[in-house]
Amino acid sequence: MFLFLMLAQFAVAAPQPLSVSPGEPALVFGLPSVNETVAVSLVNRSQISLADFTGIMPPQPRKAVVVHFFDKSHGSGTLKVLNRLQKRFAGKSVQMLAVCADEGNPNALTEWVESQKLTFPVLRDGHGVVVDRYGITELPVTVVVDEHGRVFAIGQPKGETAEAAIEAEINGLIRR
Repeated sequence: MFLFLMLAQFAVAAPQPLSVSPGEPALVFGLPSVNETVAVSLVNRSQISLADFTGIMPPQPRKAVVVHFFDKSHGSGTLKVLNRLQKRFAGKSVQMLAVCADEGNPNALTEWVESQKLTFPVLRDGHGVVVDRYGITELPVTVVVDEHGRVFAIGQPKGETAEAAIEAEINGLIRR
């Protein structure tokens, strides 16, 4: 798949073997949102599930869902990129989600996320359950999921090229 290769080429290193691959069903998860007001405005509750946006009869269907796994030391810079993309794709059936694997103080994480003024949900995976289920051993990792709940692309886009790489993956989904 060309688009997957394009996303992966921007990685500092190729993504480690994960529990999911392009074309396979994404692993469904539900996690509490750190920025609760954003979550409540989307799904009327503070917990977000991947199934809210993709898969079989989601209540808020999206053509593309970008799930960015990070911790504050690895991949937090991509949050601003995702925020720009969320705004750019507003009204085009695209949803950004971030999953934070920090184990630290939840209140400090909430304050930090709120200071970022993000327009998409940041979910807390404080015990690393979802990160482990996905087989992620090195952060950050970005997974793009299609409207049917299948993994479309996986990569580790970083730096200046991250925005173009993620945008290309989204465009590949919303144009088909």
